Amino acid sequence: MYKLSEIIFVDDDAIVKMVGIKILKNIGYDGPISQFGNGQEAIEELKSRIEANSIKKLEFPILLLLDINMPVMDAWGFLDEFRQLPDSIRQHFFIAIITSSISPQDKEQAMTYSDVKDYIQKPISPKYMSDFLKEHGLLEE
Repeated sequence: MYKLSEIIFVDDDAIVKMVGIKILKNIGYDGPISQFGNGQEAIEELKSRIEANSIKKLEFPILLLLDINMPVMDAWGFLDEFRQLPDSIRQHFFIAIITSSISPQDKEQAMTYSDVKDYIQKPISPKYMSDFLKEHGLLEE
């Protein structure tokens, strides 16, 4: 059973998002999936959900898969904005960086954000995604 309210992909690469959705469907995830092409679009959507008071009612966390390098607003800009949100909102999110970057500095920087729970190298496989979700208690068999 999936212990997720939703999965949000924040990535400017349409193919990565398409493959990610196929992987999630292959491992049996049938919940809502949202997609945004950059951090600015994602943070604006989160703020509108906060105004609508829809986040605090969630039973399970929202998994937010965040690419690092994107136009308009990258992961660091998104995370800087995200950490300004109230704890009562932030606690409903499980953020994982998902990137093709092989830079050790990117991983170090990502883990300086308390909201970032994991760092995933692209490409991902169905087995990796399933293991990742189980490891973090977001999928129980």
